[in-house]
Amino acid sequence: MKNDFKILPRYPVFHVPHNGWNFPEELMKSVCIPRELFLKYHEEMRDTDIDRVIPDACRRGNMTHIFSISRLLCDVERFIGPEEVMEQYGMGFCYEKAYDGTIIKHVSRELKEKTLSYYSEHHERMDQVCSRHPRILLFDLHSYSDKIIPANFLQEGRPTPDLCIGTDDHFTPPELTEIVRKRFAEAGFTTDLNYPYSGCYIPNSVLSGKSETDLVAIMLEFHKRTYCDQKGQPIPERLKSLEMIILQTIDDCVPAGN
Repeated sequence: MKNDFKILPRYPVFHVPHNGWNFPEELMKSVCIPRELFLKYHEEMRDTDIDRVIPDACRRGNMTHIFSISRLLCDVERFIGPEEVMEQYGMGFCYEKAYDGTIIKHVSRELKEKTLSYYSEHHERMDQVCSRHPRILLFDLHSYSDKIIPANFLQEGRPTPDLCIGTDDHFTPPELTEIVRKRFAEAGFTTDLNYPYSGCYIPNSVLSGKSETDLVAIMLEFHKRTYCDQKGQPIPERLKSLEMIILQTIDDCVPAGN
């Protein structure tokens, strides 16, 4: 556990895997439902404009990384293979089903190979970021709605929070978790730890130990009610408010005297 994460400054990196709006034709050929219905599922399952909460100062250089392809075609935050828990729902790195069990694509070996090329390219890019910066503070950005949560992820009587804070046992220092929790609680947001989703993205090279980058990471998964209206449209003022809190959180992680 990295209890010394504030001793030296860290390079902030924002990872946004689920707000892509590109639909490569070679992947779309596998879709087996009407395009209008596919786009409806895409809209329901994407992390609507969550990249707009990233502070302006962090949108330059290689601080922000948004995967540009729809998660329904390629989900870069899934593991490859049986260890991925979402495979049982037909929603591994190459989706076969939508959140409600509807089959949306015919998944073949050829499709998986094509999907894997997009998947691998993204992770190689993230590994390159790690190779350039010796110390990183990574924010894994997501949003969610109650509608698409798998039923067995929910606990009776436990409300879904405004902010789900996802952590990793090795890469998320308790002090970082508390900084995030405190900042958002003070702003009036409800928070919960690893509920209804858990964990956070760790680049492959760091996870495997191949990279020497000193990385700490945390997932910020906002309920869409915190920044969208009842029609699901983002409200600029609310996005700006979340952006300011995130900026304050980054400042809280800067060592004293820097």
